[in-house]
Amino acid sequence: MLKNLVKRMLRGGAGDAAAADAESAVPVDRLRDCLIRASLQASAGAHAASVELYRECLELQSQDSRIWCNFGAELDAIGQAGEAEQAYLRALELDPALAQAWYNLGRLQQEGGREVEAESSYRSALKLLDAERDRETWQLSYSNLGLLLQKQGRPQHAVSLYREALAKVPTDSGLRSNLLFVLTTMPGVDADELLREHLAWGGLHARAHAPHANLRDPERRIRLGYVSADFHRHPLAFHFLPLLLNRDRTCTEVICYYSGATQDEITAQLQQSADHWRDIRYLSDAEADALIREDGIDILVDLSGHTAGNRLPLFARKPAPLQLSYLGYANTTGLESMDYRISDVYADPPGSEVRYVETLLRLPHSLWCYQAQQAAVPENPAPVLANGYVTFASFNAAYKLHPDLIKVWARILHAVPDSRLLLVNVATHAARGRIGAWLGAEGIDSERYEMHARLSTAAFWAAHRRADLALDPFPCNGGATSCETLWLGVPLLTLAGTNFVGRAGVSLLSNCGLAQMIAGSADDYVALAAGLARDPARLTAMRMLLQQTLPGSALLDGRAYAQSMEAQYRQIWRRWCSQGAPHA
Repeated sequence: MLKNLVKRMLRGGAGDAAAADAESAVPVDRLRDCLIRASLQASAGAHAASVELYRECLELQSQDSRIWCNFGAELDAIGQAGEAEQAYLRALELDPALAQAWYNLGRLQQEGGREVEAESSYRSALKLLDAERDRETWQLSYSNLGLLLQKQGRPQHAVSLYREALAKVPTDSGLRSNLLFVLTTMPGVDADELLREHLAWGGLHARAHAPHANLRDPERRIRLGYVSADFHRHPLAFHFLPLLLNRDRTCTEVICYYSGATQDEITAQLQQSADHWRDIRYLSDAEADALIREDGIDILVDLSGHTAGNRLPLFARKPAPLQLSYLGYANTTGLESMDYRISDVYADPPGSEVRYVETLLRLPHSLWCYQAQQAAVPENPAPVLANGYVTFASFNAAYKLHPDLIKVWARILHAVPDSRLLLVNVATHAARGRIGAWLGAEGIDSERYEMHARLSTAAFWAAHRRADLALDPFPCNGGATSCETLWLGVPLLTLAGTNFVGRAGVSLLSNCGLAQMIAGSADDYVALAAGLARDPARLTAMRMLLQQTLPGSALLDGRAYAQSMEAQYRQIWRRWCSQGAPHA
């Protein structure tokens, strides 16, 4: 963009004679130098310095929409959202057809919770964008708008949007991954259709790969590689940490390949716990493939699946002889080059194999283990004892909530007339409006429920102290959220589903002594919730049981968890070694 901007400055790009005259008076060399320095500072992450340089550019040329757009982006980068928005609006005043400014404005509005305005801005950008000429902004506009629609509780609209984009560019890997993620979490999607969609993604990325020269010694130290964009304060990290912290360093050597941008104290802890750390964010798939082969990785583990920032096209290149999918995604990757998937018998009972390209490796207990954020389980007496009424709660993202689920929750509220419903992590105003309308349609008065957006850690924990019983959504259960809810002392009620996304609750409850909280049908789910609510003594006893069983359960036993995983690694490594080198 900078090169084109400078060229346009040099040749004159104004639409009328007066603007052309004004441009001709601009000291071109000084402006070019200023633009270059501003861009270099931005590329180096020195956004404050870049802002000041763009101010200087605007003093030299105040009528160029692209300078205003770049200026806004740098202001946004240093947290000056209000001034950034004014810069974008000025850019659009000068050039209403500047798609980049519409996209930037939409992203700023989305981050500020102004989703209606953000949707309008993204749609304005998409009307102007051509995937052939500006693929990155085109893809980001579709991706962000789809995410916005999903968070609003409009998954069908998100699916339609992604299909619209893929009709134009069928090979877009990121948008197709977005589509797969939405379909995986939606109710009512046919299992065969879902598998076909994943296989179609895999087919687009299938490719031949070079042979591997790894030494076939079945008992040597295994070199493990973990690939993720979420090595920071992300739910995934609190399940990956127990494995990394408790591993047997004499048997495994770990290299983490980080494709994300966020750096925090969890990143530092992970980096310290690994043997080696590689930043692959700016590496192409070919470059990352070469690096992993050079590192001699024996088993490469994907921790993202089709979630944001994934590097699945890298796995399609098969940089390691053995490749696994683990933790980050609730479905198959669709890649023939992905050899295995880590699961357990509760989330994937016998017969589940038909849903996966990968061979299932089932851990003996749960595939999840939670690294608590503090040593002791917080004390959390049942709120009903002080309130005189029961509070049901859900702490899951709004995209997991839908009208059929709300109908069942409304049945529970009707069965327990003095009960309340607390919904946390409903991020957008539009989502809260939709859920409120669904509850109202079921005869639930607004005084009986409350909704909150995403909360800070302290506020999130405080919200759990108000909950008597957590309701697991279905068919898309909670995962990391449910682990934290159980650790915070709140019993969880789940409905056993038919596939992985609907059986996370079965796995978690079966491994912490609360199997009696697994319902087999919607009627059972309602009856269990209502029965507990009508019996405060039993509800309190259930809470005490959880506090007794959870600390010694598989969900918090990091050492046993790491041993189970390493046993699986050793088993598949021995199997690969026994196969011998392929014939030439």
